[in-house]
Amino acid sequence: MTLILPFSAIGPDDLARVGGKGQNLGALTRAGFPVPPGFCVTTAAYHHFVAGCPEFAQWLDRLDALGPDDVAGARELGAGVRDALLAVPLPPALIADLAAAHRELGREHAYAVRSSATAEDLPGASFAGQQDTYLNIRGGDELSAAVRRCFASLFTDRAILYRARNGFGHRHVALAVVVQRMVVPDASGILFTADPVTGHRGTLTIDAGYGLGEALVSGLVTADLYRVDRRTGALKELRIGDKHVAIRAVPGGGTVTEDVPEDRRRARVLDDAAVAALTDLGARVEAHYGGVPQDLEWCLVEGRLWLVQARPITSLYPLPAPGPDDGAVHLYLSFGHAQNMIDPITPMGRDLWRAVFPFGKTRLDELPHGAATMVDAGSRIFIDFTPALRLGPTRRLAFRILRAVYPEVAARLATLVDRPEIQAAAKPRPAALGLAARMMWGVPFELAWLLLGARLEDQAAWADRLVAAWVASFRAAVESQPPGAARLRAARHQLTGVFQVMPKIAPRLAAGLLSLGRLRRRFADTPHAADVELLQRGLVGNVTTEMDLRVGDLADLVRLHPDLRAALEHVRPGQLERLRDLPGGPAFVDALAAFLVRFGMRGQAEIDIGRPRWADDPALLLTSIRGMAAHGDAPGQHRRHFAGLQAEAEAAAARLVAAAPVLARGWVRRQVECVRYCLGLREHPKYLFVQCFELVRRTILAAADPLVRDGRLAAPGDVWFLTYDELLELVADPHAFDPRPRIAERRADYEHSRHLTVPLVVTSEGEVPARPVPKDLPEGALAGLGASAGVVEGIAHVVLDPAAQVLRAGEILVAPYTDPGWTPLFVHAAGLVCDVGGMMTHGSVIAREYGIPAVVGVGDGTKRLKSGQRLRVDGSRGIVEVLAEPGP
Repeated sequence: MTLILPFSAIGPDDLARVGGKGQNLGALTRAGFPVPPGFCVTTAAYHHFVAGCPEFAQWLDRLDALGPDDVAGARELGAGVRDALLAVPLPPALIADLAAAHRELGREHAYAVRSSATAEDLPGASFAGQQDTYLNIRGGDELSAAVRRCFASLFTDRAILYRARNGFGHRHVALAVVVQRMVVPDASGILFTADPVTGHRGTLTIDAGYGLGEALVSGLVTADLYRVDRRTGALKELRIGDKHVAIRAVPGGGTVTEDVPEDRRRARVLDDAAVAALTDLGARVEAHYGGVPQDLEWCLVEGRLWLVQARPITSLYPLPAPGPDDGAVHLYLSFGHAQNMIDPITPMGRDLWRAVFPFGKTRLDELPHGAATMVDAGSRIFIDFTPALRLGPTRRLAFRILRAVYPEVAARLATLVDRPEIQAAAKPRPAALGLAARMMWGVPFELAWLLLGARLEDQAAWADRLVAAWVASFRAAVESQPPGAARLRAARHQLTGVFQVMPKIAPRLAAGLLSLGRLRRRFADTPHAADVELLQRGLVGNVTTEMDLRVGDLADLVRLHPDLRAALEHVRPGQLERLRDLPGGPAFVDALAAFLVRFGMRGQAEIDIGRPRWADDPALLLTSIRGMAAHGDAPGQHRRHFAGLQAEAEAAAARLVAAAPVLARGWVRRQVECVRYCLGLREHPKYLFVQCFELVRRTILAAADPLVRDGRLAAPGDVWFLTYDELLELVADPHAFDPRPRIAERRADYEHSRHLTVPLVVTSEGEVPARPVPKDLPEGALAGLGASAGVVEGIAHVVLDPAAQVLRAGEILVAPYTDPGWTPLFVHAAGLVCDVGGMMTHGSVIAREYGIPAVVGVGDGTKRLKSGQRLRVDGSRGIVEVLAEPGP
């Protein structure tokens, strides 16, 4: 049992023995970086130590039962387990080995004693600062005491909660202790090889202060900030901090906090030569770790740099991949934000979207590589928007559209688009421009026909017929091929061209949007401005609204039968027929079956083909039905409410026409009709796509079934962690390769990516531009986009999973995003707050139709707001205020 390892003996496979910090110091030492010498007290020593605590296993049992948000419990249990461990002496063998290592390294020196957990300084989890550090330790007894205190610090309150929230089991984490010779620095600080705030990989940042770095880390001083352009080495920004104190080592042991002389408090800590040396050191360390951005702790002693720690920067969002091949900087937009779904997407789901994009292709290889791309980052999809911004006409059109439907995207792009490195990006390929022209050439003519003379009342029926015909053609083309590889190829080929339907539907949406804009301008600053917004209530022909109303009908069938309502909680796939034995069961089962025929292909996060549909697992839908039925609404109330919204809109329409001059009334009436009958078609393209997606999904699962039977896949769901071409290869030859290692690795990446904060806009260098904040924002309020006008006050209900939570009538729905799988919750919502969204994303449209105030795109509302708070949601100004905290 190895209890002590010197840095020079630590190898790349020693994480389990020395923890993240120890492993990094070993790697840096072996690579020849200027690391002060030291050794590690290994996890074997930790296990030997805790074995001397007889009640340790019982403490771990209590910690495993602790909730991730139980701060009081963590405080109580943490204190208890630390006290128990501090009462245990170090084992004699450890004391002997520690004394020998101390003697060999030099008992006359002072040492820093730092905790090094096995779940620390890792690429996927930092755990920085969770355990304890002791500086300027002198003498054998003090060293032994510091090691024991470090062992106990594995159970600080903050470390317990951090592990609980990040899924690390308390009994599966161990602690090593780094003992490193102290250097007494003139200056010290932290270096990030990428900007930790913006994510920019081309910017290196340095924080610097006097003396030991603890004054900086603990927040006692405002450090100097140096931001360096890594491409040129130029200093981009210098911000001098107020360094009024410094922490220094005391010769006899320990540290002292000293006042900094007045003339040095606002002076530069680092001159240009020191900044250049640190920049070079950071670049070399990052290169050593394969280009992974690093967080370095450094010291400067009489002009000599020492590196005392390096760890990956875990807070950066991954770079879009593959990156651009033209040497320029590209701009990417989050596809998930545009679709109001920011969960990770399975590899199969991402692969199929790349087959579809850019919209309008007729075959998979129609465009040359790089014409317009969807790329991956953090298990999400991003769209390369750079080509649209390179040409003046397309740039102006793009910004005009974005300012209307997603103004935050426009505001963020505007801060980046004029940079020379972005303007240097390749222009759109002729093939891409030709595709766009071919796809949209008839749109202006049809748009003019809609605005001037087309019959509008039957637009919804026309769209229903169009979708039904398109889906039937899609199904026939796929099912005409024999099962297996041929059918798989046909399914992808058909999906590639599915959005050729857009030139037929796009003119109607454009007519509705243009008419809404014209009416807003005409009635701006008049008493009828509010009537223009009322036109969007109860729109005609919205297929998602129809779905919601039919969910309400299902809830009505359950409402009057308590036993049936209770049974919905326990129904699993394949068990619906059991409900027929309960009062009201036959009518409900028949109605649900009819609903699933029309809408069973829908579900939460439906843009990911790897996510279950309602037809796969009706429990996802039954939770919403049960929650709606539990409220005391009279049967049919949801339809009466919607009819009331439609009546309000029609009354507003009549007022607008009457308010116009006589000669303009025909024109105003036409614009009103375009809004009422055309805007509701917004959901039809997605409704078409999810039906086609479902046909592809069934084809994939059918092809995967033999692979499951043969043991090549452990379960049908594993197929979503392959690419389409990999599945085709396995269907052709089940033994072409072993898919299980790839699946396991991708599933782990997928699960880890759930915890990432997804940027709305990101560059190919990783920079995430800051979101603009309104100047008149009240203190403590959240700012977003006012997507549905009005002001409402109510109790917040933060919902992260609509399949597991229901909303009470009058509550304000606070959600990360919404898609059709969420809309049953809207029936009882008094207001909506969404982390993501624009004017035409799903939640915004439904909120306007239902007449509830909505603020979307607030960024982190689900983290900053809590269920039970009383909120004021101002959907006109885009502001959310907390009026009161939850009651006792």
